[in-house]
Amino acid sequence: MGKEKKFRNKIVDAAAGLISWHDRMQISFDQGMKTLWQHIVSGAAAIITIHDNLQTRVDRLALIVQYMIASNIHKNRKKLAGKKKSILGHFAGAILVAVAVVALFNHATGFEYSYNGKALGYVKNQEDVIKILDLVSDELTKEYGSKIQIDKDNDITFKNVVILDKDVDEVDTVLQRLTYMSDMEAEAYGIYIDGQHFVTCESKKAAQQTLKEVQQKYVEDNEENTEYEKVGFKEKVEIKKVNTKLAYISSVNKAAKTIMKGGSKEIAYEVKPGDTYWEIFEKFDTDFDALKENNPDLKENSLVPGDKIIINKATSALTVVTVEKSTYAEKVKYKTVYKKSSSMYKGDSKVTQKGSNGKRVVTARITKVNGEVVDKDVLESKTIKKAVKKIVIKGTKAVPKTAPTGHLIIPVSGYTMTSPFGWRWGRMHEGVDLACATGTTIRAADGGTVVRAGWYSGYGLCIDIDHGSGMITRYGHCSAVNVSVGQKVYQGQKIGEVGNTGNSFGSHCHFEVRINGSPRNPFDYV
Repeated sequence: MGKEKKFRNKIVDAAAGLISWHDRMQISFDQGMKTLWQHIVSGAAAIITIHDNLQTRVDRLALIVQYMIASNIHKNRKKLAGKKKSILGHFAGAILVAVAVVALFNHATGFEYSYNGKALGYVKNQEDVIKILDLVSDELTKEYGSKIQIDKDNDITFKNVVILDKDVDEVDTVLQRLTYMSDMEAEAYGIYIDGQHFVTCESKKAAQQTLKEVQQKYVEDNEENTEYEKVGFKEKVEIKKVNTKLAYISSVNKAAKTIMKGGSKEIAYEVKPGDTYWEIFEKFDTDFDALKENNPDLKENSLVPGDKIIINKATSALTVVTVEKSTYAEKVKYKTVYKKSSSMYKGDSKVTQKGSNGKRVVTARITKVNGEVVDKDVLESKTIKKAVKKIVIKGTKAVPKTAPTGHLIIPVSGYTMTSPFGWRWGRMHEGVDLACATGTTIRAADGGTVVRAGWYSGYGLCIDIDHGSGMITRYGHCSAVNVSVGQKVYQGQKIGEVGNTGNSFGSHCHFEVRINGSPRNPFDYV
C-alpha cells in the first residue's frame, strides 16, 4: 500500500503542474479541455509545417514542463487534495490529446527519396523503396546489358518531410522512376584508342561488335576469290571495364559511328583554276570559319590558283589495315607504236592498226589502309587474251608553205558532181556539189588563213579560207571540222570531213569560190 500511495502521489504531483499552467492562462477549469484541444490542434499544425525544427521545440517544451512541475509541486499539493478524481480524469484526456497529436504527425509526414543526391519522389515508408532495389537492378541489367547494382546504403538516401500537399509514390511508381533514370551508375566497357577512352558500350561483347562494325566498312564478306589474311587496326585498341552512368553508354551502331567520325586529318589542298569556296566547302564538308582557323590570311572573296589551304578533314579515329589474298581479272592496256612515213607531211598522222586491250588473271597479296591500296605483291599472273598494239603512222615530209599559189585544187577525191554552178530550180546555185561518202577528207584548195570554222546557217558545219587578193573558198555541210579560226593552212592540208549537215539532202561537199564576195564557178580556178 505504501508503494501504491507513493506512485499515486507522483501522478498527482505531475497533474498539479498541468493545472497550474492551466490556471495561469486565466481560463476556467470547466473550459480547460476545450481550449486545450484548440491549442493542441493549432500547435500540431504549426509543428507539422516546421517539421525540421520539431525535435528542438519538443525538447524545449519538455524542459519547460519539467520545470513547471517541479516549481509548482509544493504550491499546489494542498489545493489538489480534494480534487484527485477530477485531475485524474483531465490528465487522462491530456494523454489522449497527445496520442492524437502523434497520430496526426505520423499521418502528415513521409520521406523524400533520392538517388545519389537527386530527388526522385515521395513515399510513406522507406521500405517501399528498399524492397524493390534488387528488382530495379535486375531490370536495368537486362535492358542495357550492363551490370547495374544499386547500393541501398550509399546510393539511396531518405529525408523526413511533410507530405500533406505532395503526390506520394506507390511501389509501381517508385519502380518506374528508378528504371528510367539516365544517371544510374552502371558497370560497362570502354573502348580505348592509344590509351584514350573514346566510347563506352554496354558489355564486352558489344564493344567487340562495335570494333567489328568499324572493320566491316572496309571488308567485303561476300567478295569472291578473296581471302583476308589479316584485319586489324594501326592504333593500339583496348577494351576495359569502367564504371559510368547509363546516359554515357552507346549502342553498337552509335559507338561505331562515333569512332568512324571521331578523328581528323590535316590536308594541304592546292587551289585550282576555277575553284570556288562553295565547291571546297562541299568537297571537304567544312565552312569558311573552319578554314579561317587554320588559314588566318585567307580572304573571303579571293581564291588564287596555286595557293595551298590547310583543311582539317573528319576521318575515322581508327585506321583499319587489311591484308588480303585476291584473285581477279585485270585489263591489259594495249601499247601504241608510232612509225614514220616520208610520204606524209609533218603533223599528219594515220592509224594503220587499231589497238585492243588484253586480259589476264592475277593472284596478289594486297595491303589496304582504310580501303586504299598501299602495297600489292603479285603472286601469279596468267594472260588469257593478248593485247593488240595500236600502230600510228606519223609524217616526216616537210610541210609546204601556207602562202597561196594562185592555183586551186579540187578539195575531195572520188567525188561525183551532183549539182554544177549556176541557175537551178529558179535560183542561183553559188557553188558545186561534190558527192562523197561521209567522212571523206576535205583538203584546202590552196594555202591561206581560216576565217570561219563552225556552224553557219544552212551550210551546217562550214569552213572558209582567205587566200588573199579578195579570194575566199568555202566548204559546206561538213561532218567534222579539223581547223580553227586564225590557223594558217597549206594547199592539200586536211581541214575537215564530208558530211550532211545543214540544208543538205545527201552526203556531199558544197564547194564555193568567192572573189570580193561574189560567187564564181570554182572550175574556172582549178
